[in-house]
Formats: sequence, C-alpha cells, structure tokens
Amino acid sequence: MSDKDYELLVKGLEKAEYNTLRMKSMRNEMVLQTDENGNIIRVPARELFTKLYNEPVPTY
Repeated sequence: MSDKDYELLVKGLEKAEYNTLRMKSMRNEMVLQTDENGNIIRVPARELFTKLYNEPVPTY
C-alpha cells in the first residue's frame, strides 16, 4: 500500500467516524467507549461530538 492509499484510507475512516457520531448525536443516542482500565462505558454521543469536533449538535 502506498502512502497516498494509506492517507485516503485514513481520511475515509475519519469521515465515516465523524458522520456516524454526528448522526448518533442528532438522535440523542449513546456510544460505547472504554475507560482507562479497559472497562466498557456508555457515553452520550452529543457530549462526545461536541468535545471531539468543537461543533454544536446539528438538528434535523
């Protein structure tokens, strides 16, 4: 895999993650994450979206 292919793959995955989290936050859903000990926790998607992307949650 060339560097260009790798860059395109990473950008595509980042875009998919953004879109998924955006839609989940619009529907006021929860997402699963792990804490520092590896335990699975539920986090509001709205909270995570605004924290990661510094954007307000869009409305329909």
